[in-house]
Amino acid sequence: MTYNLDFLLTALIFLLLLLYHFLNRRNLDDSNSRLFRLFIFIGITDIAFDIITTLLTEYRIPELSALTFVMLTVFYFLQVLVPYSLFIYSRTLLMTTTPADRKITLVLSLPAVIAAAMVLINCRFGILFTVDHQGNYIHGPLYLSMYVYAGLYVLVVLILSILTYSRIGSSSFRVIFEFLLIMGVCVAVQAVCNNILTTGLGLGLGITVLYLTINNPSDYTDHLTKDYNIKSFLGQIKYLYDRRKHFHVLAVNIKNLEQVNMLFGLSFGDMYLCEISDRLHRILNSPYVFRVSSKRFILLTFSLSEYEHVRDEMKSMFNSRIILEGESIQLRAVICGILDAQKLNDKDMLLTYMDYLALLPPVSSDSILIQSDEHTMKSFKYNKEIEKFLLTAIADDLFEVYYQPVFSVKGTEVIAIEALSRLKHPSYGTVSPEVFITIAERSGLIAQIGLLQLRRICRFISDNPALMSKLHHVNINLSPAELLREGHSRQMIDIISEAGLPFSFFNLEITETVATEYSSRLYQLTEDFKEHGMGLSLDDFGSGYANLNTVLKLPFSCIKLDRSLLNGILDDEKSELFYKNIVTALKSLGYDVISEGVEYSQEVELLESFGIEMIQGYYFSKPLSEDKLLQLLNITAASL
Repeated sequence: MTYNLDFLLTALIFLLLLLYHFLNRRNLDDSNSRLFRLFIFIGITDIAFDIITTLLTEYRIPELSALTFVMLTVFYFLQVLVPYSLFIYSRTLLMTTTPADRKITLVLSLPAVIAAAMVLINCRFGILFTVDHQGNYIHGPLYLSMYVYAGLYVLVVLILSILTYSRIGSSSFRVIFEFLLIMGVCVAVQAVCNNILTTGLGLGLGITVLYLTINNPSDYTDHLTKDYNIKSFLGQIKYLYDRRKHFHVLAVNIKNLEQVNMLFGLSFGDMYLCEISDRLHRILNSPYVFRVSSKRFILLTFSLSEYEHVRDEMKSMFNSRIILEGESIQLRAVICGILDAQKLNDKDMLLTYMDYLALLPPVSSDSILIQSDEHTMKSFKYNKEIEKFLLTAIADDLFEVYYQPVFSVKGTEVIAIEALSRLKHPSYGTVSPEVFITIAERSGLIAQIGLLQLRRICRFISDNPALMSKLHHVNINLSPAELLREGHSRQMIDIISEAGLPFSFFNLEITETVATEYSSRLYQLTEDFKEHGMGLSLDDFGSGYANLNTVLKLPFSCIKLDRSLLNGILDDEKSELFYKNIVTALKSLGYDVISEGVEYSQEVELLESFGIEMIQGYYFSKPLSEDKLLQLLNITAASL
């Protein structure tokens, strides 16, 4: 029979070009890249030996019968490796691997071991094939077992891909299915037309599909800096964790990118990032530089000495200026160092820990180095535990509501109360509101907590209606996440309506920062509250950079002066005059004014002289539980 080798030759040339391009880009030392590179080598070798053995068996040269047998033996070994390589490659697509995954891989490697053993045994007993002295290729009794073996691995790859669909992702599953489909069609064509050798073409096309999709260079590099991107970083971290490798991490968070973009334009900002990338590469002198977000670079090091060298060089770099297009720019960054990052043992945990470290330093114009230590790790794990506990606390409604009274300046009357969420952890005890509220806002849980709190407040007031005759209103804090959440205002109104309580008894507190940053949205968001007669207060005035124009436009009836304004008021004339003038200006505009954070009698006396009528602070009362509040107001609890 005369064989058509055109398809095999085409596939060989195609894979050689593909290998050239793959090796001419920077490749990380991860399991997927390694397996893909090996897969290409095996594919090229398999097709090359397919061509050689086809020519030897077609021309049947007696003098080359021994060489023909050797070449066919090597080819059969390659036929064992191709399906097994596909199986191993498919296992590298799992985002995480467990001991159970490794055990499954080990067990399912047994057919490859058996098939390889059969090829070895064939050298003596000819169970798969033989070559006679005339150079004729003769099938052995177990010749078809190699097809069964290949079919078995195809079935295994397909079944495991279906079972792990959620872990490999829809795109990777689709690519694996396409690979198997292409191979199946090409094998079927060769089975029907024995002289047209298309199996090698199927292998070449399948590997090309992998290269253009899963192993596409553009998918793993940042389009601007040409560094590796977040996808590459996650693959590398998975490889390091799976191999239990020791490594250290340095994360660079650029602090002044927005400022550079605003002053010089986006194109200049891009040049700024590229310059930083180039300098980081020169410092590290290895390919392990990743740009994982618009403002964050991550560098991996694999020894303590390398880590310390890179860290020190980066500190020096980010305390210097650079010249770009004639402009002198100060490099500014928060550098986060994590020694022995393998101890975190989870890529998501590592990324979260980097976020946590980046938020630790105070706002500053200087570059800062934050290095992980036992204390920060302990604090991080505490925060993660609280974040995990929040889900249970929401599901089981474990939050409590405490109320801090707002007193008349004389301290003779409680005018209002501010509702404050409190949470107790079964192991850690009382959790600071600053901790769990910050975590809740970051994780998107704050709106659920706010609605739970509102239901508790409504229940408390409904059970103790005397509160409405004793107090003007109850104040409820609203975070940006609650205000900006679609439909949240309507949910709050529905809860109050279902409780049968007057809307006018509820006063919503919005912080100065929110009023300034989200002013355009607040006009719409507060409309529902205003229509139903609910009050609106500006909280923490003076803590930031409130736009007075915004304050005047929004329907605030009350302004709460932040406790930071009290600093130095007793011993500094300028601080005293500044506070007094603020109070005078706000009162002249018709606002009620509350002084927050009052702790000393001298402060009370001074504030009274300024015309302040309402005070909130530890001088009169800390936040109180429901029963303590009722005692203060001389109200008999409904349960009693």
